[in-house]
Amino acid sequence: MSYVNLRPIQHSAVNFGRFGLLRSTLAILMAGVLFVTSTAGFLYLRLSTQFANRVVDINAYVSGDQSKATPDSFEGRAVNILVVGTDSRNGASGDIGAGDEDEVPGLRNDSTMVIHVSADRSRVQVLSIPRDTLVDIPACKQRDGSTSDPVENEMFNNAMFYGADGGNTDLDIAPGIACVKSTVEKMSNMTIDAFMVVNFAGFINMIDALGGIWFNIPERIDDESARLFIDAGCWKLDGTQSLAYMRSRKAQGDGSDISRIGRQQQLISAMLRELQAKDYVTDSGALLTFLQAAIQAVNVSQNLGDASSDTSLLLNVLSKTDRANMQFVTLPVVEPDWDPNRRVPSEPMAANVWNALKKDQALPVGTAYTDGNGAQLVVPDPTAAKATPSPTPSATPSVDPSEDSAQSTTDNTAQSASVENNAANEAAAQKNAAICPPKDK
Repeated sequence: MSYVNLRPIQHSAVNFGRFGLLRSTLAILMAGVLFVTSTAGFLYLRLSTQFANRVVDINAYVSGDQSKATPDSFEGRAVNILVVGTDSRNGASGDIGAGDEDEVPGLRNDSTMVIHVSADRSRVQVLSIPRDTLVDIPACKQRDGSTSDPVENEMFNNAMFYGADGGNTDLDIAPGIACVKSTVEKMSNMTIDAFMVVNFAGFINMIDALGGIWFNIPERIDDESARLFIDAGCWKLDGTQSLAYMRSRKAQGDGSDISRIGRQQQLISAMLRELQAKDYVTDSGALLTFLQAAIQAVNVSQNLGDASSDTSLLLNVLSKTDRANMQFVTLPVVEPDWDPNRRVPSEPMAANVWNALKKDQALPVGTAYTDGNGAQLVVPDPTAAKATPSPTPSATPSVDPSEDSAQSTTDNTAQSASVENNAANEAAAQKNAAICPPKDK
């Protein structure tokens, strides 16, 4: 960032007496305040206009009035935000390795996450839903006024396809995301407060707006379909490389969607670290650039169409949430006997995870997750922690006052033990955390 060296202009008629200096100082301060407020007002108006252009109204496709959930209703309560990365091959996305439109026609929810922000903003839980999970898709209203038939044991990533009736234009996003929202609410038995639909080209711009993200590539990748060819090591990935890594599947790990979700969570974790590392007081332009790129990357629900509210929520999360309390988890699923290419929720663990989000509680004991530092951990059993003397006696588990049941106390104790880095999780963190960027960067 360049800085302008401002020097006072001296005139021979300037009175440097006590009152003259006071008047000069006040004049400078007033001019500065007027400049800042007018600039902030201009930027706010610009961001608000951009947000308004990205709002998707789904009231015609769902029961009840979604517009009544105003941004102010987020204050003081937990928030569940549905985030869907679309699998449309048309438009700009087709030029960046997303694939051929004829190969996979229509909108699909390729990557789906539910972001749960706790009421006190101290905890963020991001739940990924595997695309191959078999779910019941309810009847969904479509753009032409018709209604699709409810479908049982259908692949989850077809929810948007059913709502959009196979369409892939901007006009089909509203019925498509409405169907995904209804499907998630049906499977989770909880309310989704807001949503975002992210496109591929927009994700690239978001990463580039941050100046790239540092990320540790564990092994050499040669993926023709994702157009990703990169050596192992610590790299600063640009937007195009980040998207390619996020989409890469068969050339890494076991080639499954589950392993890809794990890599996606690592990448998003790195993105959040990059955001938290920036000083938005001295580098407010960085936040503005990122927000503008983010706005252009997404379509949002009406209650996210307010620049002031969204910026406040983002800054609250970035400032109040410790990285250890940013948890990325995949919905527990298992392979059914009848089809190795599909997944079904693993019960009762899947229901326990949904229930924790619904009640604004910590993840249940035994849940595997990736934290904001990139460490792959498991929520520990507090009973086992009590049986083994802690290496740090001063670390006493605390109870979240919002959790008033016996189960919530148990869950919160487990969460506290994780945050305090008990011996087992500390060892796992040291072993699995991606040490990137290099210390001497």
